[in-house]
Amino acid sequence: MHGTTSVIKAVATWLLALMLTIAAAVVVIYFVNAKVYGPGHQVSSYFDALQEGDGERALGLLAAKVPQSNAALLDGDALRAAAADLELVQIGEPRDAGEDRVDIDVTYAMGAEEAQSTFRLTRTEKHWLFFDQWSFVPSVLPTVTVSAPSQREAVLNGVQVALPEETTTFASFYPTRVEASYESEFFAAPAESGVLTSPRDTVSLVLATEATEALRNAVDAKVRDFLAGCTGAQDRLAPPGCPFFHFTDNRVQPPIVWEITQYPEVNIRSVSGKWVLSPLNGKARLTAEQTDLFSGVKSPLEVEKDFSFAAQLSVGAGEVSVTPLID
Repeated sequence: MHGTTSVIKAVATWLLALMLTIAAAVVVIYFVNAKVYGPGHQVSSYFDALQEGDGERALGLLAAKVPQSNAALLDGDALRAAAADLELVQIGEPRDAGEDRVDIDVTYAMGAEEAQSTFRLTRTEKHWLFFDQWSFVPSVLPTVTVSAPSQREAVLNGVQVALPEETTTFASFYPTRVEASYESEFFAAPAESGVLTSPRDTVSLVLATEATEALRNAVDAKVRDFLAGCTGAQDRLAPPGCPFFHFTDNRVQPPIVWEITQYPEVNIRSVSGKWVLSPLNGKARLTAEQTDLFSGVKSPLEVEKDFSFAAQLSVGAGEVSVTPLID
């Protein structure tokens, strides 16, 4: 009888240990399934891919369709820059969305601002009979449009890109920040930026390109050189090819001297995608000695004349050309 009791105790102990082992295994499987193979893990992996600039991996995880657009933002340095200030704050608990789907709210910091995006995932199959496999529900990537009417290139998240059209569309991942700007020796546009938080977002960035001080100085120097040629052609009341002249019925004796008293202000603007100069307005003073043909009286001639002329502007790689247009 004593032996039978010992066997029963041993079996009971073994069964208890087995039950505890099974219970522990169930708990382990639950937590591994939730944390390692759960939908939140997919979201975390996607954020990692964004921050690493791994566009191929991010696109594979997100299972998103790329709309017809420029792909410059979808990989490498441009993607890393888009997620450079992205910091994951919290991945929320999955919410049932029906049909083996869940929604997960993700809170993150984008620089100094906090925002939230919602991702929908679906259960697809199981690993090793126990562990769920989750995938993002396919969507379409959001887009960024960059408009720059007077130029055909820009810098997008630190990467130089071509703008073949007046408005160019770029596909982008989310959540990301996109910044567009432009700077060259003669033209510059201050940075414009926007944040994409969902596949439904569209950000429009319009670059207000303006002439730089270097271009204005270069044009001003060309205009002054042209006017210097006009004032250097002395002893003429109407220097040929110049915007100022003086007519009189009196006889004017040399020396006839012209000098510029007010130089034109250079204003460069964009018109229909081309850079043009606004009319160049200034003042010139004429000094000489004149004789009245009726009385024979001589007197000093000093008169200030307003003048205005147009000029054609051409800007190339490091070169500026100004062609005065004199009627």
